[in-house]
Amino acid sequence: MAIQLLAAGLILLAVESFIPGFGIFGISGLLCLLGALYLALGATAQAAALVGGLLLILVVLGWWLVRRGPGSWLGRHVTLHLRSTAARGYTGQAERKDLLGRKGITQTVLRPSGRALIDGELVDVITEGEFYEPGTAIKVVSVTGGRTVVRKEEDS
Repeated sequence: MAIQLLAAGLILLAVESFIPGFGIFGISGLLCLLGALYLALGATAQAAALVGGLLLILVVLGWWLVRRGPGSWLGRHVTLHLRSTAARGYTGQAERKDLLGRKGITQTVLRPSGRALIDGELVDVITEGEFYEPGTAIKVVSVTGGRTVVRKEEDS
């Protein structure tokens, strides 16, 4: 049984390294490895105390890595510190506040994003969650960063 737990633990840790997520695979893999160690040590009270102590050490180490690790000597060497800021010359998509309130026609299906023709210019737009077919009259309701939000123009 210890061999199966060891194999399962290693497989789960490998899955976590290729499919990072919420840590479920990694935590399950570590628990399988601790279970394998417990069984390999004879499944006694002394083995349980040793594995429990090891688990406590792992929890404290994990807490430290999350809280203090990035500022430590090792953390500074393995984490990225460069920032892509406007002060360094990095810019995202231009904020098009001039489009606010303008009307246009969808050119592609908006599911919920696509392209619309606004004042003779093709613009990447997004809806508030609705799907619109090509040829739908739209109005720009907000612009935040590079995100141009449109809503279907109501017939008046």
